[in-house]
Parts: sequence; C-alpha cells; structure tokens
Amino acid sequence: MFKNFLKVAIRNIFRQKIYALINILGLAIGLACSLLIMVFIMHELSYDMFHSKKDQIYRLCIKGKIGETEMDMAYTAVPTAPAFKQEFPEITEAIRLENRNDVLFRYGEKSFVEDDLLWADSTFFKIFDFRLISGQPDRVLTEPQTIVLTEKMANKYFGDEEAVGKSINMGSDSTEYRITGIVENPPENSHLGFNFIASFHSLEKAKNTIWLSHNLSTYFLLGEDVNANLLEEKIQPVMLKYVGPEVEQFLGVPIDQFMEAGNAYGMYLQPLSDIHLNPEIQQSMKPPHERKYIYIFSLIAAFILIIACINFMNLSTARSANRSREVGMRKVLGSTKNLLVGQFLMESIFLSLIALILGIVLLELLLPAFSNLIHLDLRVDYFANPIIIPYLIILVIFVGILSGSYPAFYLSSFRPLAVLSGKLATGMKTGWLRSILVVLQFTISIGIVIATIVVTRQVNYLLNKDLGYETEQMVNIQRAGALGQEHIQTFKQEIANIPGVITSTNSTMLMGNPNNSNSYSIEGQPFENSFILNTNWIDFDYAETFELEVVQGRFLSPDYASDSTNVVVNEAAVRAFNMEDPLSIRIIQPSRNPEDRIFHQIVGVVRDFHFASLHTPIEPFVLIHKATDWDWGGYLTVRLETENLQRTISEIENTWKEFTSNQPMEYSLLDDDLAARYEEEKRTGTIFGIFSVLAILVACLGLLGLSSYSAEQRTREIGLRKVMGATVSNIVRLLSKETLILILIATIISVPVAWITMGNWLESFAFRIKMGPFIFIMAFLGALAIALLTVSIQAMNAALKNPAESLRYE
Repeated sequence: MFKNFLKVAIRNIFRQKIYALINILGLAIGLACSLLIMVFIMHELSYDMFHSKKDQIYRLCIKGKIGETEMDMAYTAVPTAPAFKQEFPEITEAIRLENRNDVLFRYGEKSFVEDDLLWADSTFFKIFDFRLISGQPDRVLTEPQTIVLTEKMANKYFGDEEAVGKSINMGSDSTEYRITGIVENPPENSHLGFNFIASFHSLEKAKNTIWLSHNLSTYFLLGEDVNANLLEEKIQPVMLKYVGPEVEQFLGVPIDQFMEAGNAYGMYLQPLSDIHLNPEIQQSMKPPHERKYIYIFSLIAAFILIIACINFMNLSTARSANRSREVGMRKVLGSTKNLLVGQFLMESIFLSLIALILGIVLLELLLPAFSNLIHLDLRVDYFANPIIIPYLIILVIFVGILSGSYPAFYLSSFRPLAVLSGKLATGMKTGWLRSILVVLQFTISIGIVIATIVVTRQVNYLLNKDLGYETEQMVNIQRAGALGQEHIQTFKQEIANIPGVITSTNSTMLMGNPNNSNSYSIEGQPFENSFILNTNWIDFDYAETFELEVVQGRFLSPDYASDSTNVVVNEAAVRAFNMEDPLSIRIIQPSRNPEDRIFHQIVGVVRDFHFASLHTPIEPFVLIHKATDWDWGGYLTVRLETENLQRTISEIENTWKEFTSNQPMEYSLLDDDLAARYEEEKRTGTIFGIFSVLAILVACLGLLGLSSYSAEQRTREIGLRKVMGATVSNIVRLLSKETLILILIATIISVPVAWITMGNWLESFAFRIKMGPFIFIMAFLGALAIALLTVSIQAMNAALKNPAESLRYE
C-alpha cells in the first residue's frame, strides 16, 4: 500500500507543476532557515552545558548593595577558595581563576603579545574536563612558574618540536615558565577561553589574605549528592565570619551596623551551565551571550516555516476544485476517507522531503556567506552530531503533516454526489480561510520587518551617539608597563615630536571598558554610608586628550602638588551623593589600617560622559592621579591628526620598539573598540535583516501562486470585462484590491505586537531610540509594495491576454 501511495503522490506532484514548485521552494527556504537556526543555536549553546560534571560545578558570585549601587558579580577574593574548601566538606575541589590579556610571550626569536592567559590552581583538570594531550592532570600546575599550552599555541611557538619540558618567557621581565602540558584547544562556545594556563601560585597575589579585594573567579566542584541550595544557606554565616572583621577594620563600623544602614553583602552559587548565557552577572571571562536571542531567532525560524506551510495549505485548498472530481471518483470506486487522508498526507510529506533536500543544498551554499556576515564559524556535520539526522527526519514528518493536514481532511470530506454533479465548485471559491492565512503570513512578515528596522536604527544610534569625549583618530596602546613605569612620561614626550601626534595620556582604564570600582565615603558622614565609584587612575593630560568638559572647578594639573591626591568626579557622582557643593568635599578611600586611609579633595566636576556601554546608565565616576611608582603601567591613548594616520602610527611603533627592546606594540583604534562592544546587536540586526527578506520572499511566493490561480480561475470574467470596455489598469486594480485590504489588516495586527515586543528589547538599553510612526509606516509600505508588485505581475499578464482566447477558456 505504501508503494502505491508513493507512486500516486509523485504523479500528483508532477501534475501540479508551477504550484508544486512554489510549494517546494517556499518549504525549502523555511526548512533551510530552520536548519540554519539549529546550527546557530548549537553554536551558541554552551559547551559547559554538556560538561560531564556540569551538575556539580558552581561559580561563586557576590550579590550586594553599597550605598545606592547594587552589585551582582563573579569576582571573589584570593583567600575564599581555600577557606571554603576547608570549611565545607560538601566542596570536594575548589579553584581560583584569573584571566589576563595582552601578555608578552617569547621563545627564541619568536615574540608575540597574546590574549587569554588563565592563571589557575592545580585543581583545574580535576574540575574541568578539557583533555590534556601531554602531561599529568594532577601535576601540570602544582609548581610555580609552570604553564600549559593549547595545541594552537604549541604549534605557533614550537612547530613540530616537543614543547613539554621546554621553557617559554612571559611578561616584560621575561620570567621563564616551564611547559608541563599541552591541552586541546577549548571549544569556542565554552565560557572559559584560554591559550595558556599558568600556575596561580606563580603570582605574588596568591598570598593575599584580604577578603574585600574582589579580583578573580572562584569555582567549586561539589559532591555528587550535595544540594547546592542548602550549601548556599551554610555559606552566608561562614562568609560573614571572615568578611565581618574586615568591614570593621576598613570602615570602622561592625558588619551588623553596615547592613542596617541599607547595605547588603551576600554570596550565592551559579551553576556552570548558566554562565555562558547569562550576561546579567559582571565577570571577567569570555563575554556571555544573551539567552533571549536564541529564543528570538528560534521563533523567527518557526514563523518562516509556518509561512511556508501556510503557502502549502492555501494553494492546496485553492486548487481543491481541480481535484474534487478525483476525490469523487475515488470515493465512488470504494476509497475510504482514511485512505484519502493518508494519500494526501503522503503527498505533502514527500513534497517536504524534496524541499528538505533543496533546503540542505541552499544551506550549504549560503552558510559560508552567512557565517562571514555574523562573524561566527558555523559548520554542519550531519553524521558526527547524533542530533542532526533525527532532527531532520522529525522535521520532514512534522512539516509534511502540519502543511498537509488541513488540505487532506478538507479534500477527503467532499461528498461524491455534490462533486460529480458540479455543485461544489462555486462554494469552494469563497476564500475566507485563505484570506485569514494570508493575513497571518503578512502579520508575521511585517512584524519581522519592523523588528529589523528597530534593531538597525538602535545599532546605528549606538555607533553614532555623542559619547561626551573624542573618539576619532584615537589609538589605544596596550601594555604601557612594557615601557617601564618610570619611562611612560618620557615616551609620551618623545612621540609628541612626531608629526601628526596631537596629545597622549596614560590611564588604568580604556574608554568603554571600566575595570575598577571602589568603596568611598564622604568626610564627616558615617562610614556605613559608603558608596561605590568607578575609578580610573590617570595622568594630567587625560582631559585634554579626550576633550572632557569641566563644568565646575578645574582638572588635575602638575602645577598643584596636592593634585597627587586630589580628584575629579563626574556629574553623576554629584547627583547620586547629593553633593550640594562638591568642591568643598573630601572623599575617603578606606584601608585596613585607619592611618592608611587616603583623603581625596574634589577639585573639579566633568560633564557626564559614557565611559561604559550604552546598555547602562552613566554611573558615578572618579578620576585620580596615577603615581609614577605604580607597578602597573595601564594603557596609553594617543590622539592623532586625520592625515597620514598609518604613517604616524608606524613612527609611534618605531619609537615604542626603541623603548622596549624591540617588543611588539599592540594597539587598536578607539572607535573600533567601542563598536566591538555592540557586536551582538550588530549580529542580531544582520540576522533579522536576512530573515525579514526571506519571510517576505516566502509570503510573496504564496501570494504569487494564489494570484496566478485566481487569475486563471477568473480568465472568462476578465475576458468579458475587457469586451465591456475595462482597461488594463481596471483589471489590475480589480485583482489587487483584495491584497491591499489583507496587507492593511495584517499591519493593524502586527503593529501593537511589534511595539510591545521591540519596546521590551529596547528596555535593555539605558540609551535608546524612540519608536515613532515612521518605522511602522515604512514597514507597511515596504510589504505592500512588494506584495502588490507580486500580484500585479499576474494581474498584468491576465489583463493583457486576448479577450477572444479568455472567453474560450474552460
């Protein structure tokens, strides 16, 4: 029976010709989109979610509030991991991790500045299941000055040589590290990205005992039957045992009094599988992705597939009159309703299979270009991944049944007497259901178009907004410490003589990427009323280089000896802490010893500028002079003239090499760095744009089929109207009027849905565009123009036919 079903299905599909082709093409695009999103989601889903111990590994996070500033971060203190390991038997292993970028590595004549150096305790390979190719997992990081390289780095520095046992030099001081292991390259979708893993005990900070200095990540491996929620409850009192005395030492008030003043400080455990897709927690590892985008793109792919299925339903039911006699004859000859339903479903499933094959071809052809557009390395391995083949089989059957179920039950319900007597055809031409489905198609399509316009305009807004400081022709130079802290100012003076260099500055923070926040209090107010300020240590040329506007007082200057401790704050700090006369205020930087507390006189206020991402509001900020004896050089930012930009940078690079004994200079343009902060939004806009085009294309394919069939069915009517004097434009208007009404209804439905949905998306940005009527009018007119063009092609074709031929049409 199955063989007979298949033969009939193939024969019927070939009889439908153009309509079958439209169905196949529409479904192929829909299925290709579904496959594309599946590949994208599998890329985005974290490797950590499939970790063999994912249910036992947790990251320790801090959630609290100091003053008006709330914090939710994965930064913890150095002594936390060993203390908690000792306090809680539920914790079988603990590890501290710290990520570093822009680190100089040397081996022989090879010298590179590398990102993604991970400092880790010796328990790294006991907790995480990254596979060691060479070395013993429990020994590779036990000693100071030992390091593990990824395969990629081992090949880069050593080629075919055996790397294990050799040494590599790290840092500007060329400290020698012995290579004890080679590890597989980490998957791109792991939240831990690394090229090197070095022993944490190599660092001087490994001896730090301060619990209130949060600057690294702590992970725990729990026992198999441990309840993480119960452990969290136990952590709080033990944490207070260690943190409480330090709060009293630094602020001079007991922890209870600190809490009663409205402050908060607590710890919680974040599951490993939650890290990669949770951007709400401040952290230092690879930037997490937004979980919501996976849901959004999945919905869009489903919507495009639904549009393609609607095409199938519409064309099948529209042409039902052409198959009504076939149904009638089959029933007269003894065919049952169930057999007919099976026959029609077999046709739709077979058609879906053909569409899937075409969809896979489209995917393979377009995937490289798509990957390049969204800057991701997407690949499909159909047989290596056990999910893909079953997914494709289920998808074909699901799409075949979804698109073919209504036509199958509709066609099989015809009564033989009504069909064979010709009483069915007139009633079947009432297309109210088809109109509803067309409205649904264009509601979805217009909604996607509106989303595309909103995302595109928001991204353009982010990239072009005035940030309150100079961003053009600004060069960020990493690793200023390579010059030697005492030579940074000399280097600045030297490059000032290069034609094209306007000015330069040294700081501990890059614009757009705040990296330090500290607790302060106001002199004369209780210490429990402390507050958090984002902090940047700078030199005296900072305001001139970035063209910051001073609105009160003055900026820091070498002309005032006291400016070594004086500070400048932004307007947000003045507002947040109710500073009526900020220039009369001194803020206090706490210390464990009261005599070591630093008093900072505010001497100036700068206009608010966007030192962080536009996702967040402008927060309180303080600028403090950076002493020349600091052990960290920070960064250099150089403002250049527009002309001969590359030549000027080359001359700066030559000067750098003279100062650093030929070390490479790592630099980037500030506007490129700022644009990279919105890479996910740009990717979202690109994907929305591609899918909006595909959604409209698939919807118009269905419209093309329906208009073609409608024109075919009304051939005699068109001929009569032309004989009676109707013009071509009259005929085109007649056949296009219904489309205009349907698009208008679809717009009315889609606008409020898109308004609410995209309004919620925009809420994630502190600074955002306003959704005016122009966006919705543009989406409506765009969809209408494309739809009318599609219908008009068929209408023109029908209107230009010879009336004599039209009147002979049966």
